[in-house]
Amino acid sequence: MIKQCLLMFVFLVAISGNTAWSAAIGVEQAVKNVKKQYSGKVLKAEKIKSKGPKVFKVKLLLPGGRVKNVFVDGATGQVFEP
Repeated sequence: MIKQCLLMFVFLVAISGNTAWSAAIGVEQAVKNVKKQYSGKVLKAEKIKSKGPKVFKVKLLLPGGRVKNVFVDGATGQVFEP
């Protein structure tokens, strides 16, 4: 019984760890997601240092010369504005 519980525990830990890593995106994917929604040139992209969830800040130069900052959720890849 103890052996079965231990195996189940190891299995659950392995599954939860894999899910967390597969859901996370990097800065390159964040930039790709932004380019799908906005036209313009990416000036800068970086991970924001915070104690909360991973978020990327992407600075764009839009047509017409306006600069715009958008953000990307590091877990889902969703692009959002402040």
